[in-house]
Amino acid sequence: MALNGNGSGRSGRLKSWKEIAAFFGADERTVKRWEVKRGLPVHRLPGGAKSTVYAETAELELWLKGEPAASAEAARPLQRRSVRIAAAAALLVAAAGGALALRGFGPAAPTHHQPSQPVADLYFAGRYNFERRTPESLNRAVQLFGEAIRRDPAYAEAYAGLANCHLLLREYAGVPDTIAYPRARAAAERALALDDSLADAHAAQAFITFFYDRNFAAGLSGFRRAIALDPASAGARHWYASALYHAGDVPAALEQINAAQRLEPQSQSILADKALILFAAGRAAESIALLRQMEAADPAYLSPHAYLAGIHLAQSDYPAYLAEERIAARLTGSADRQSIVDAATRGYAAGGGPAMFEAMLERQRALYAAGREHAFDLAVTYAMAGRQREAMHALDVAVHDRDPYLVGLRIDSRLANLRDLPDFQRLALSAGGG
Repeated sequence: MALNGNGSGRSGRLKSWKEIAAFFGADERTVKRWEVKRGLPVHRLPGGAKSTVYAETAELELWLKGEPAASAEAARPLQRRSVRIAAAAALLVAAAGGALALRGFGPAAPTHHQPSQPVADLYFAGRYNFERRTPESLNRAVQLFGEAIRRDPAYAEAYAGLANCHLLLREYAGVPDTIAYPRARAAAERALALDDSLADAHAAQAFITFFYDRNFAAGLSGFRRAIALDPASAGARHWYASALYHAGDVPAALEQINAAQRLEPQSQSILADKALILFAAGRAAESIALLRQMEAADPAYLSPHAYLAGIHLAQSDYPAYLAEERIAARLTGSADRQSIVDAATRGYAAGGGPAMFEAMLERQRALYAAGREHAFDLAVTYAMAGRQREAMHALDVAVHDRDPYLVGLRIDSRLANLRDLPDFQRLALSAGGG
């Protein structure tokens, strides 16, 4: 996740079943079924030979969160009132069960393929290792999910777990995007071919669509569909929050990360990403305090170190940046990342911030020439060094390269001194166009 941004409100009216279905990345038959069985808030205009339907996006978002939407009309047909009253009653009953309250308005999770107990045990062990989020545990999870698939090729959830592992291996083990994303896509597609109702697989596919394909609209729709399929999926809400954050909708991202935290309050990854979203919301002191608490509780967990490194760099606190970045490089086991922080340390000792950035750029340019560095990262360093022209050129190269890190363009506070440039604004507008 990148480092900063500003919120943008979401509002609008969807004026047909086709538009409502597109909002969720689903088909029309599915959303019509959700209206009848799950209280999806759809309205009808009176009059005419054929009923005209519409929906308010704000109400659909409330439905996803398990909250009742305020009526957009002075009156509703009796049948719709009955559905909403029943749904509200269900929500009140579920509230006593904590996280179950989130199921009140969304559709219940369907029953999936049931493997044998030994195969299920492999899957559960894979999930445990996945949640630990270290290079070793993620590679172990890949092995466990792979063995579950070998024993039961129809086990869609194991394929979804495999897809999610490949997505995290990029961040936690430095696996190149060009390797990790295609592997994740293949596993997610296989999971959905086996079970199209699997929320985890839809969330993985949405992650790929948003962050790798950079198709923001389709990715966000995919996350909404995953949550509609399983409103109690903390993973889907977590990644939806991350996508909203990168799209610049910080208030909505905070809502979703809070919902994910209520579902899995013990999750380190959710807590770390919440801290980063708090920083983007202008609550820097809370963000930094939370990340430091996480470091103290588990010094070997990567995200707090990596996030604090970025925050300190954005704040021009270079000694703190170097200290955190050195730990992050060690935890990922990335020799390239280590070589950059080594160069930065030597540069800072020789001549402070300006010399640090020059030393970093020299190393980053060499790595980029070898195909081992992102043009977007070069742009960040140029921007932090105050070299706007070179930063914009590097961003243009990133566009040419289809650099997946461009997803952070709208939100990364390290690019703050570029934001008033017309060329930067043009790039920011097109960053999520797919």
